[in-house]
Amino acid sequence: MGEAAVPGSTPRDAIAACEAIAARNDSTLFHASRALPRFRRDLFAVTYAAMRVIDDRVDEDFLSLSTELRDAQRLAIVAEVEAWRRQTAEGAHDGPLPVAIATAFRALVAPSDLGPGPWNGLAAALQEDAAEATMADWQAFDRYAQGATVAPAEIFIYLLAADETPAGARCRLPHPLAWYAADLAVFCYLVHILRDLAKDAGATPRLVTIPETVLTEVGLSRQTVGAAVASGDRARLDRLAAPILAKAEAHRRVGRERIATLLPSLGVRERLALDGLVTVYERLHREFAARYGDRVTELPALEHAARAAIFEA
Repeated sequence: MGEAAVPGSTPRDAIAACEAIAARNDSTLFHASRALPRFRRDLFAVTYAAMRVIDDRVDEDFLSLSTELRDAQRLAIVAEVEAWRRQTAEGAHDGPLPVAIATAFRALVAPSDLGPGPWNGLAAALQEDAAEATMADWQAFDRYAQGATVAPAEIFIYLLAADETPAGARCRLPHPLAWYAADLAVFCYLVHILRDLAKDAGATPRLVTIPETVLTEVGLSRQTVGAAVASGDRARLDRLAAPILAKAEAHRRVGRERIATLLPSLGVRERLALDGLVTVYERLHREFAARYGDRVTELPALEHAARAAIFEA
């Protein structure tokens, strides 16, 4: 569940514990955040750790269980997600956040004007995961993505644009956060799904977040896509990737247009972090479009290479 702060430790200690959680995950988002000024890095670390802890509880701890254990524990995980939502969105003192994260959250996020929306959104998506809801088509995917990826992206846009004030972070943008975040978030999420397909399908079919209509079109299901990866069914995997990549590209174009209107409001380091993050996923998108099926098991390495070229140059 993450590091716990020693009782009486300072908010700075708690934020450091959140930074350790973010660094341990080694995500591209984390590497992008390292370019930011301290105030924004702190906001990133705390919000990321708060999301990571509940996401891991659902995806890694709960969904990996046997059918019998999931059925026995479903009500408990649903209640835990709701307790997390109350703790983050409503300021409840008790909840599943470890002491370090809760301490840092109260010090840095609670006084801000971020509001409850992103936390409510992510909780809704995690409740779908806990319920093992079906994802029948792209419409169901788009609804799910509002919480699973747009909500966290809203937080990232917020921490890039917010001003540090004595009362806490304050953000003033002409459009709602989702207006800037939604399309690029879905673009990155779709690329992320393809990047992690081998790992997710190998762990459990319940982590495959591809609509059933897309899988059925190429003769697959959430239960059989792992076998297609394991057997090296390159042609089928290429056909599976094609509509996902096409949808991703449509979102990328709109997202880039909207982010272009945000960039003048950001500082130099904030622009570099945001552009670098998107550029990593754009490079992966091009790689996947050129060759996907025969490289599906090496895709995380491609991300590391793209990330190094951009953030370590």
